[in-house]
Formats: sequence, C-alpha cells, structure tokens
Amino acid sequence: MPEIPNTPKDWLLDLNKAILSSGCKKKGKIIGFEDGLTIAESLIQAKIKSGSSVWWVGNGGSAAMCSHLSQDMLNKLGARSMVLGDASLMTCMANDFGYENVYYKPLKTLAKSGDLLIAISSSGDSENIISCSKMALETGIDLISLSGLHENNRLWSMESDLSFFVTSNLYGIVEVAHEAILHSVIETLWLNKKEILNG
Repeated sequence: MPEIPNTPKDWLLDLNKAILSSGCKKKGKIIGFEDGLTIAESLIQAKIKSGSSVWWVGNGGSAAMCSHLSQDMLNKLGARSMVLGDASLMTCMANDFGYENVYYKPLKTLAKSGDLLIAISSSGDSENIISCSKMALETGIDLISLSGLHENNRLWSMESDLSFFVTSNLYGIVEVAHEAILHSVIETLWLNKKEILNG
C-alpha cells in the first residue's frame, strides 16, 4: 500500500523528492540524474539537426502526456515529432492484431533506423510499450524510456539508450514526474534554441 500524503502540500513535497531522486541509466549502466538530463538534451538535439523523427508511445495519462509533449516539441523546437494516438488507427490495430501491438505495428512500418522513440509506462510493464521498446533496440531506433513504481519492471531493466525511473509508488507522482522531466528538457532546449539547435 502506498504511503498516503496527509495534505496536498505533502504530495507536492513528495513529488519534488521523487523527481530529484529519479534513477537514470545509459544502456543499462547507472548514471547520475543530471547527466541523464544532459544526455536527453543532446539526443533530442541531434535528432532535430539530422531531421530524424521522434515517436511517442504511452497509455492513459501517459498517452495524454505524449500528445502534449510531442506537440510542444514540434511547435517549439521544429522537431518531426509524432504520436500514434489516432483513435481509428489504434482501434484498427487493436482489433486486428491485439492491444499489445497497437503501437508496434504502425511504428514498425513508419519509424526508421536513426529515429528516436520516447516510451512512457508508469508501471514499466505495459505489453504494448515493451514490444515497441524491444523493436526499437533491435532496429537501430534510439530509445528513451520512463517508468516507475517497481525497480524490477521490464522497461527499466532494458538497455535503453537512456532510461529514467521515478522512485515513487504513487501513479500520480510517477506520471507528473515523467512530464516534469521531459518538460525540463524540451523547454530548456526551446529557451536556448538559437544557441543549442543552431550553434
């Protein structure tokens, strides 16, 4: 059973602690959180400069986050950033191939080696997110993953190019922490766009 914050302020304090104590790995090796943020900036910057695409996958609240952050990346950074969240596409894929392939099938068709996949799963064990992440690693698509809740989750255990793990057992804190981590990278790139993306 998760620890229950007594007040909204306690929840926010727990969120702050969870963000700043997030775990980070580069290709399966533990690195510092700040180093991870720097690597995320560099990886996204490289994709924008090369004209590669950035793909986003998540479920529920994470899917909404993917949609929000993808349009931020497109709008603010001029990235070729896309979410596979069209309702007709998703229901077609789920109906024909099962929900575990709802993102896998279109991603396998559309994504190319050298692209970037940002895969978000609070539990780190969503089958449809795991299948996409495995495919990315097998086909030369760079992978940034974000998970939480339990350190033995499959997404955190993969040798992603970059992984973040939020140390909380509350879904809300994990979700908001994931968004804050990604927002920090995207907005910093945007604020320094002239120097970073063109320099």
